[in-house]
Amino acid sequence: MKIFIYAIGKLEQIAADKWAEEHQVEIGTSPEFFSRETVELAKGYNAISFQQMLPIHDEETYKILAENGTKFISTRSAGIDILNLDYIKKYHLKAVNVPVYSPRAIAEFALTLTMNLLRNIPELVHREEKGNYNFDGLIGNEIHEMTVGVVGTGHIGFAAAEIFHALGAKVIAYDKFPKPAEVIENVLTYKDSLESLVKEADIVTIHAPYLEENHHLFNAAIFNQMKDGALLINTARGPIVDTEALLAALKSGKLGGAGLDAVEDEENWMNVTFKSKDDYPKTLRELQEQDNVLVTPHMAFYTKAASRALITNSLDSLYDLETTGTSNVEISLD
Repeated sequence: MKIFIYAIGKLEQIAADKWAEEHQVEIGTSPEFFSRETVELAKGYNAISFQQMLPIHDEETYKILAENGTKFISTRSAGIDILNLDYIKKYHLKAVNVPVYSPRAIAEFALTLTMNLLRNIPELVHREEKGNYNFDGLIGNEIHEMTVGVVGTGHIGFAAAEIFHALGAKVIAYDKFPKPAEVIENVLTYKDSLESLVKEADIVTIHAPYLEENHHLFNAAIFNQMKDGALLINTARGPIVDTEALLAALKSGKLGGAGLDAVEDEENWMNVTFKSKDDYPKTLRELQEQDNVLVTPHMAFYTKAASRALITNSLDSLYDLETTGTSNVEISLD
């Protein structure tokens, strides 16, 4: 078996080399993202693994992949929205993802964004960049006095709920498929709708998958129903939040702040180094100009533990497809 790994980092390279030696599998690697321009790098390899936010939706890429002998695809992520399942099916490929790797990595990052906003760190940084070290007007809040609303209580969302609960916050949640009472114990209380959750929560943290039905789930109507001064945290997927509506709610003072590790159209600026802020895309520039917004480059997953788990789980699944013809994380194409 031969596997080509795209977008590999130094830590992942070490884990991949160890895995390859243990399984007697040949691997090739590149720091480049998987795309139409780089698909030829995998020629002769019967499986590929990649991790990126850049969508692969053009048919030609899948056609070339199949013609070059690749049979299996693994995205090193829980989300699969970057893939085109129709083309995967058309060219008789099989695909897998990594549904669970390190839920606490993302959950802890949601907490990190929250604590930064509660203590007004974005505004403090803006002041310090101008030489202003006066803390007047930067009085913060304490988490144990807050009600945290968790939207989506899968592996990541429930881990976030447990962390906020452990810090003394009241935790409420909304999920179309709530966990059984014996699982949630005293950690959280479910609300029967998103609307009822946002009306009560001081902090709303999003942990839902991106599906067509979730596009702009957080829009002007939802923001208008949120508590005055509430905080929004998004470590899930950018298109779940209507960015223009969010900016309007922030500028009007309706919302007290936003911590965004996922933003619409982030593929236009993620992993890009700009020469100056003048070169920022319009939306990113507007968000960064706000004193109560913290934007990060979709890095909530990025811990040592998660990186090791992502690469090894990805390779394990590809190995299963090759040796058994199936995998317990194979993506359904029906």
